[in-house]
Formats: sequence, structure tokens, C-alpha cells
Amino acid sequence: MPINKFIKHFRKILIVEDDAILRSSLAEKFREKGYKTLEASAAQEVLLLVGTEKPNAMVLDLILPVEDGISLLEELRNTGHTFPVVILSNLLGSEDLRADAKKLDAEFFNKSSTSLDEIVEVVEKKL
Repeated sequence: MPINKFIKHFRKILIVEDDAILRSSLAEKFREKGYKTLEASAAQEVLLLVGTEKPNAMVLDLILPVEDGISLLEELRNTGHTFPVVILSNLLGSEDLRADAKKLDAEFFNKSSTSLDEIVEVVEKKL
């Protein structure tokens, strides 16, 4: 196994998306690149996984059941979690959301205009 793939194997990417098909597709793209993936569809799952699995990066949807992605990210940042975060959303008029993401040290991307490969590439650059 090449050293880069060996190192990636120990890096965990947490994918937080309530759309099961998109979540699964993203997870598969990261696994193809050699990463271990963790998946969650709601904030409560994220909080448990972050505490037990210690992800190295997170891909985060904004619209989640019960708690929105920005609130979840604020909670994570306020409790000392500094791993890179890429936020995905289809919300239009997202300039305020981009500003919120930037304040929380995250990058914002539109789901409909960003490919899965681009998302993986952005996360890899942040690791």
C-alpha cells in the first residue's frame, strides 16, 4: 500500500447529510480515495461520533432534522473542535450563510453546482 493511501486510511471524514443517497455517494467517493468514513443524518449522531470517533474533517449539510448545520457547527466550535468543515447547501441567497460559515472557519459550497469530486478535493486540501 502506498504511504499516502496508508496515511489516509487513518483519517476519518464525517459526512453529515440527511439525504441518504447523497450521504452514501459522498462516503463512497472518500473511501475510493482511501479515507475511513463516518456517516450521520442528524445533530445528535454527530455529537456522539465526534466524541467517540474523533473525525479529521467534516462535510456538513445545513438543513438537518431538529438542529440546523450552522447551530451544530457553532456548538462544535464552542466545545473546542477545530477540524476542517465543508458546508453544503442548496439554499439560495446564501451570502449570509457564507458569512456565517466563514466566521466558523468553514467553507460553503452549493450542492447543485459542486461535484462530489470537487468536495473531496477541497477536504483533501484542508487536511
